[in-house]
Amino acid sequence: MSALTETYVDNVIAHLPEKSRDDIAAEITATITDMVEDRLGEADPSSDDRAATVEREVLEELGDPVLLSREYSNAPQFLIGPKSYPIFIWSLRWVLPAVAVLTILANVVVHIATTPEVHLGALLGQTIGNTVTALLTAFAVITILIGLGERNMDGGATEKLPGGRSATWTVADLHRRDAAASQTRAEAVLNLIFMVLLALIPLIPTSLVYIGHLNGGETFVNPDLGTGWLLGYWGLLALMAVIEVIKLVRAAAGTGLLITGSVLDVAMAIFLTVALLTQQVLHPDLTNPAGAEVQQIITVIAIWAIVIWDQISTWRAHRRRP
Repeated sequence: MSALTETYVDNVIAHLPEKSRDDIAAEITATITDMVEDRLGEADPSSDDRAATVEREVLEELGDPVLLSREYSNAPQFLIGPKSYPIFIWSLRWVLPAVAVLTILANVVVHIATTPEVHLGALLGQTIGNTVTALLTAFAVITILIGLGERNMDGGATEKLPGGRSATWTVADLHRRDAAASQTRAEAVLNLIFMVLLALIPLIPTSLVYIGHLNGGETFVNPDLGTGWLLGYWGLLALMAVIEVIKLVRAAAGTGLLITGSVLDVAMAIFLTVALLTQQVLHPDLTNPAGAEVQQIITVIAIWAIVIWDQISTWRAHRRRP
């Protein structure tokens, strides 16, 4: 199988369920091979140029891999089109758990800081209600944004040109639509945005989320926290950002790069755990002495839950990727 056919097949199966990819890839490859051999039988089979030309003709006859994937898909994807469906699912898997964890942490911190006597029932009720609202809002925003983006994309194998003419899908479009590369770039961009937000957390005033009355609008972080802790935090984030930049430039994430990223994720989790257990990281006015230990435990558990979930999600996606 040539590199061109391999890329084409990868683009088709990238839009299909993991369990069916291998069988469908083999079927499409066999179909392409048979079509090429049949056509070469009518010409000079020894000509490499002729073989390459015939291969391109066959691929263009099969058409846009996104549309071809629809013929093999058992699950209709009407809300979000097949071109945007992979990044839509990836965004949900990434954003929704992050929103849930951050909402839970924010509610726990605010409730403990503002309630003289903490009651577990009241804490759970407030937290669950606000978390459900945040998840529904995040889901709606993701769906709307990607849905609008899908409508601005080419929705078929042809596109209209001035005068009503149609431009047929060609092999030249294949490289621009390399599904795996596009998804890797999209993930890298989203991760970089997320890291920028994490880097800004020590600088964000509490007044931005309407709890500035608790500590005069200062930051969430204890102003007496040593500078070394902040520099270490930003340094680890910078290293993690370098990994994402490499993914963005290469449009690929090799095993070595993923291992390095995993090591950095665990290092960050260890760093934050040590900081939380040995230092007063949160601003003192945001911490109720009676609930300080609960805050620490919940925050540490949340950090490791995010890291473990992130590693499972990353390696599963890497294994699924063609």
